[in-house]
Amino acid sequence: MKYGQRCLLVLVLLSMAACHTGSNVIVYEGKQVAAPAEPEPEPVFVDETQLQKQRVLADILFDARMAFADNRLMLPAGRNAYELYQQVLRLDPENTVALDGIQEIVLRYLTMADTAIQQAAFEDAEQYLARAARLNPDRPELGDVKARLAAARKNRINVHELNPAALRSRSLAIMNELAEIARQLQSSGGTFLIRARTDEEGRWIYKTMSESAGGKRLHGNIQIAPTPGIVISVPAGESRPATRPPRD
Repeated sequence: MKYGQRCLLVLVLLSMAACHTGSNVIVYEGKQVAAPAEPEPEPVFVDETQLQKQRVLADILFDARMAFADNRLMLPAGRNAYELYQQVLRLDPENTVALDGIQEIVLRYLTMADTAIQQAAFEDAEQYLARAARLNPDRPELGDVKARLAAARKNRINVHELNPAALRSRSLAIMNELAEIARQLQSSGGTFLIRARTDEEGRWIYKTMSESAGGKRLHGNIQIAPTPGIVISVPAGESRPATRPPRD
């Protein structure tokens, strides 16, 4: 092949290559360098034993919360929140959920003790305090509730049973009886607990007593109970009328 024909052939080949790769043609002379390979990811190892332990702990903690919500604090045996939290701590001594849960049990017992004091159920209050002290004798609130119990034991307790039928009919007789109880409370400076069958009934009793006292706020609470009545706690040394209002 003559020199001119060879040059023409080269030009034709270059033109064909330009049609496929674009207008810019780069000619590389030398060795082709391969791109560096990406590093292999580090393998992730799952500790099946630890994973199983976490699942077991989660199940026990869930059962403990359900027991607490159901007020199964330290009883019955084998199905209470305290024992379940103890199971968790045997597996994981630093488990903060279990440790906090036990302190919640202590606070619940202290609340129950205060409620029992207001109801003049002093023996129940003693039991609740004993259980709270067993779990955490250094809890500062424990001493406060014990002091309230000691003071309440010195008070005089007067229980007024209320006629269920008269309450249901909102009779004039029951309104007069509640007015007399309100006057006793004002003269003695005592506190009271209303035992009512429904919240609506308890609120009506309180409203009637408050209106009889000239709209003044009386210091008392309401408890839902099957038998209606009013428990009055009079501080020792205070005066209290000895007579009771007439019954239906």
